[in-house]
Amino acid sequence: MGSRLELAGRGDLALLTAATPPAGTDRFASSGLERAGNQRRRVKTGATCTFRQLLQYDWPPHWPGIRALCEGMASLASFKVAHLATIGGNLCLALSVGVVAPVLIALEATYTLIDLQGSLRHIPAQDFQIGPQQTLLQPGEALRSIWIPAQRLRGPSTFQRLGITQTDPALVIVAGSRDPDSGDYRFGLNAALSPPQLVRLGSRPDPEHLPQLLAEQAHGWIADFRASALYRQRMSEVLIRRCIDILG
Repeated sequence: MGSRLELAGRGDLALLTAATPPAGTDRFASSGLERAGNQRRRVKTGATCTFRQLLQYDWPPHWPGIRALCEGMASLASFKVAHLATIGGNLCLALSVGVVAPVLIALEATYTLIDLQGSLRHIPAQDFQIGPQQTLLQPGEALRSIWIPAQRLRGPSTFQRLGITQTDPALVIVAGSRDPDSGDYRFGLNAALSPPQLVRLGSRPDPEHLPQLLAEQAHGWIADFRASALYRQRMSEVLIRRCIDILG
């Protein structure tokens, strides 16, 4: 029970995937969030939990891994977005510029889905989104919970974003995490490719080998009027290097 942080709930996500929400739909309450965090060393929120509520939560200091999630949400956190955007909504909209998905991929998260009969299935974060605004959710299913291993929370993490301007949709998003014991790196990439993808590095790579490692593990680079696929790939390399410098 105490080995993972849980960001959980169904809330209004059921309305995105089913005509009738599953029985027992969870709703966010700040007092419930505090009880879960203090007593069980995990956090359980409804899917309608806003960015603002998560950003204002008093996260334990021994969980530096939560930094990337907070940085990602803060990058979108204008007054309107912070008060209305939810973590579950950001995931289930499955936008190519979504900030939550790459962070949870880097943090080795697992999603629990529930259907109208109460059946559960568990999906690794990197497999949930299968294309622009497309996920593995089936009719009648909703996102119930998000599990992040405590091991990842104990290690450092960071969120990096590149856009033409600060307010423009991102051209490249990279979230990074380092395991505090094994030292392996995980990176979640979004905006530069579709769907968001995982890049794993077993140790600190030689900078000269990074382009080859990225080419082997990441595919589907986006090209449009704002930037070429090659530009996005090269800038992803730059942000991964920046992440590695920060993660140590």
